[in-house]
Amino acid sequence: MPQIDLESPLVKDLQEELTKRPKYSDLEETYLKGLRKKMESARDARDTNHDEFDGMDYVAQYELNERFANTYIAPKRNKEDTNFQSGTIRQKLFALLSALVNLNLSGDISAFDNEGLEVQALGDAMEDVILKTNELDNDDEKKYLRQYELLKHGTVFVEELWDEKVKKDKKLKGKFDGKIKGVDWTTRIKKAFARPTRNILPGLNVYLGDITKYGNTSEQPFIFTVDTKPYEEAKMIFGEWERWDNVPKKLERFDASEKGGVYNSDWRLIQGKENYVEILRYQDKWNNEFAVVINGVLMTPVGLPLPWGYEDYNIVQQNLEPIHVKFAYGKSLVSRIRNKVALLDEMMRLAVLKTQKSFMPPYLNVSGRILSNRVFMPGKITHGVPANTLIPVNEKDSNGVTNSELAMIQEIQESINSETTSPTFSGQQSKGDPTATEIIELQRQAKMVLGLTVFAMTMLEWKLEWLRLQNVLKNWFNEEDKVVDGARGVLKSKFRIVTTERPVEGEGMGRRMVIPTKEIPSTSAIRKSEDALSEEQGVPIRLIFLNPDEIKSSKLIWQIVVKPKERKTSETEKLMFRAYMQDIQLFGPTVNLENLQEEFASVWGKNPKKAFNPAQPKEMNPAMNPDLSKTLSPKVNLPTPEKNENRRMALTMA
Repeated sequence: MPQIDLESPLVKDLQEELTKRPKYSDLEETYLKGLRKKMESARDARDTNHDEFDGMDYVAQYELNERFANTYIAPKRNKEDTNFQSGTIRQKLFALLSALVNLNLSGDISAFDNEGLEVQALGDAMEDVILKTNELDNDDEKKYLRQYELLKHGTVFVEELWDEKVKKDKKLKGKFDGKIKGVDWTTRIKKAFARPTRNILPGLNVYLGDITKYGNTSEQPFIFTVDTKPYEEAKMIFGEWERWDNVPKKLERFDASEKGGVYNSDWRLIQGKENYVEILRYQDKWNNEFAVVINGVLMTPVGLPLPWGYEDYNIVQQNLEPIHVKFAYGKSLVSRIRNKVALLDEMMRLAVLKTQKSFMPPYLNVSGRILSNRVFMPGKITHGVPANTLIPVNEKDSNGVTNSELAMIQEIQESINSETTSPTFSGQQSKGDPTATEIIELQRQAKMVLGLTVFAMTMLEWKLEWLRLQNVLKNWFNEEDKVVDGARGVLKSKFRIVTTERPVEGEGMGRRMVIPTKEIPSTSAIRKSEDALSEEQGVPIRLIFLNPDEIKSSKLIWQIVVKPKERKTSETEKLMFRAYMQDIQLFGPTVNLENLQEEFASVWGKNPKKAFNPAQPKEMNPAMNPDLSKTLSPKVNLPTPEKNENRRMALTMA
């Protein structure tokens, strides 16, 4: 048996790597083997060839859709080739996106108590909180990106997380005078922000436990995601974890033998780059388990519960078009029309080539001399070449593209338009002078195509609203800080206050504030605060007080409804309101002008109190009604819908 040089640097490095391996218990080893088996099974099931992917595996299908959606231009194989791409698919994608981006897909949230009675104020409060979190998370842009991903690949995955960030706060002791030495400052770590966030997960990074369960992650037996990061970047995230020192930088496999050999059980799911780490996050809602594996090292204890506080996956999936009910993934707009677009691009490339051929057709040179192809350029004079020494191969080569070929190209374009959107829908001028019947038919076709797409987008937003609601209930109403109550000289909890622009019934656009507090004020105190704030701010203010402890512990029933509609201030909404104004004139003096003024201002995004003068009350004779002054006195505390909501809210929270 050959002697091993223990002083060799290769052996030293290997021994050092092996000594860093974690010491697993028998339970951990069994659990890790089970995880590996599940992950490998899910990987192999997804990444094998499927008829649903036109005989390709998921990775090949995904990359092909990416190329078509981004108008990938392949390099030329031959000098004479043309690599023309029409960009039809990308144009169709953004034509649909331009219509979708103008829709309001926010959810209407309702809360019900144990007796089935609706708590209107609580539902309104949750709508305001979710609206605020969407603004903080820049969700309008993320919505645009996830809709693009869904159209492009037919399936999109989005995760919901609670994002907490910290930063270093530094303050100079004194003033910096340009000197290097003697400069001192204090440093402390403080919370930058904490809020919910949504992230789009590339389909390549998500593995489903059962590929035969259609498009609903809640029914999956387990889900895991894979992510690769540079070693140093991963260290910033996991560097404080107990087993981070056991994570190897390189994953090399060695032959295993029972006697005198070396065995390295480090394992990774996919091939990665050098000095990168592979991060696997496993979640199983049925057993309420969560695990993290980095470069084959189990970083979490066996059976760790799901960390986000609610017993469900934090990932939602949405398909654009179903393939069949026993297949998890969907079909995309790209995959539906890519064959026809490839045929169109090929026809266009051949048309370009034929046009070039008509300009400079192939010739036979019988002169016995080497001639440049520049002899065919316009105005070129070539000396010493006898007549009829350059003979065209075919006399018809100079004809160019024929009418039948142009008709074929047009036929393919119309076929693509019939499956997607017409040029008129995407803002292009249609050919000729279309009749009213043709325009109506084009609009009907566009609505049919867009209707199914809007349905898929609506279901996606509905699922995301549910996850965001769970995230908000778990984390948003946690105590943010402690502040001093000046009146009583004690510390009290500070919570996040949300203010949103909302229409106030009978008063136009105003503001609604959601104020978490452990001490709910009385109804009269709430009303006085609303009046004082309204007078101070110059706009109507409504307050909703919530007890955070009651919100987190109460067993409420939630309902979310997403109704696709045009944005309130869109051009379509304005046109619809104009038609409404014309029709309502039929009812003459019975029309409520104040209500119309409020709706008009809401559509145009204005304040009705500033846009219109207040209506003058009719003068009445007090002698006819001696109690009139008392009845119309503003000091009388009349019941209002807002007061009833606040009173009911206070009773419910109690």
